[in-house]
Amino acid sequence: MDLLDLIKLVLRRWYAAMPVVLVTIVGTLALGSSIRPEYKTSAAVVLVPPTTQVAAPAAGQSPQPGNPWLRVGEDQMAQAVQFSVESHDARAQVAAAGGDPAYEIGLVTRSSIMTIDVTAQTPQAALATVKAVIGLIQNEVSSKQKDYKPKPGEEITTQVLDPGDNVTASRSNVLRAQIVVIALGFLLATICAVVVDAAYKRRSAGGRLAGRRHAGREAATGQATVAGAGGRP
Repeated sequence: MDLLDLIKLVLRRWYAAMPVVLVTIVGTLALGSSIRPEYKTSAAVVLVPPTTQVAAPAAGQSPQPGNPWLRVGEDQMAQAVQFSVESHDARAQVAAAGGDPAYEIGLVTRSSIMTIDVTAQTPQAALATVKAVIGLIQNEVSSKQKDYKPKPGEEITTQVLDPGDNVTASRSNVLRAQIVVIALGFLLATICAVVVDAAYKRRSAGGRLAGRRHAGREAATGQATVAGAGGRP
């Protein structure tokens, strides 16, 4: 049975599918009013290169150990910071600060810009999340260079491009739940139509078989009657 045949079957047995469809519609509307929307925001932080050059060593002197992250570069440091801020411990810190630990950190290609995408159950949780994650990024950039004691202007710093204060409501979670309910409802309606159609066909086939048997018995009875009449003197 292909899709077209299945559609024709459902239309033919619409009385079996319709109650399920009506219940699905009512359930979808009720679900839409009962689920709270999500709240989303995004932020951006850029890693800024040092503002001064490291002084060259004096003549005849060996160069002093410096900040290795300057040789690594801001782009690679952003990748390292991303791994740190996405760790389990970092997410636990965000949750402890009242945020949602399910945030996402992204990197803009060929740059040191880090993006933060937040989805939370309340606007307050969304703001707390983005604030905590920005703080983690800033602390991580600073702590990775702290042991090398860079002089002022000789370290990579951070600058907040977008603090993520613009929180917007999103009903995408409601829409996803409604789509699932509708899909399950129409699947159940189709199954009901198929079951009813199969039962109808079995009943019709049984009726035809019983009719043929009855006709056969009547024919046999008629032949016996004719044979008996023909044998009388």
